[in-house]
Amino acid sequence: MHIISASRRTDIPAFYTPWLLNRLDAGFVLVPNPFNPRQIRRVNLRPEAVACLVLWTKDPRPLLSHVADLDRRGYPSLFHVTLTGLPSVLEPRVPPAADILAAVDSLARLIGPRRLIWRFDPIILSRLTPPERILATFGELADALRGRVSHCVISFARFYRQVQGRLKGALSGAELDFFDPARHDPDLALARLAPLAAALAREGARRGLEVRSCAEPLDFSPCGIRPAACIDAELIGELRGLRLSARKDAGQRGACRCARSIDIGIYGTCRHGCLYCYARGDEALARGRRHDPEGEMLLVGAVPGAGENAD
Repeated sequence: MHIISASRRTDIPAFYTPWLLNRLDAGFVLVPNPFNPRQIRRVNLRPEAVACLVLWTKDPRPLLSHVADLDRRGYPSLFHVTLTGLPSVLEPRVPPAADILAAVDSLARLIGPRRLIWRFDPIILSRLTPPERILATFGELADALRGRVSHCVISFARFYRQVQGRLKGALSGAELDFFDPARHDPDLALARLAPLAAALAREGARRGLEVRSCAEPLDFSPCGIRPAACIDAELIGELRGLRLSARKDAGQRGACRCARSIDIGIYGTCRHGCLYCYARGDEALARGRRHDPEGEMLLVGAVPGAGENAD
């Protein structure tokens, strides 16, 4: 059995729920290799082949009415819901926090908090978002999510080249004063971020909410924050009554602790428009590629003439 990730590359629940449901009905999906799009993998989606659907989203509402049916059909799910409270200039098309909080409440009633993870991710330290604002936002969201999620996952933003260009095109000079840990000596970066990390851990603990870190090369364990495996084979195994391999996914970043999974998304297809996103926003859609809810792949014509590799 394999774990299906849907998806680190795009927001499938928010924008492509009908397609996902159609692919589950069909029992398979075609996924292009993001580094060699002419190489296509055929992924088995039959219930007996899927240990869990790990669903990553900023807006679970389109999938809400289908979650119970997925369970009945033998597709157990685990949700990572991202809710940051960042200024709208950084997340221009992300729905209001109140709407997503209501959706999380509905999800918790459907599947229980153990299958729900809150991502306060990424954390952006800047003039727009100083530590006191980050802490206040975290506290407000944590109050609303208390008892509805199993834990909280954080990471500090790194500003890759394409992200820097996007920020420069949208923000003024003063607003561009972002702290990027990747551009500093690790010890100096840790010294700058540790007080905020420790404060977040304390605020979470006050609400019975453990804070964990995602793929963080900096060690925040002295701050009370242990590394997370966002795709957690042990948790999924417990939920399913299975024994799954916890072998690290070699395709992820070095500090990532996730178990192996198969991601069925395609980069460049997310429509939230977040300026900090490393996944290139809706670039693929802007280049004229099309999404067909009935398609075997997320984008129609994304890799013309490619061959197929069965899985």
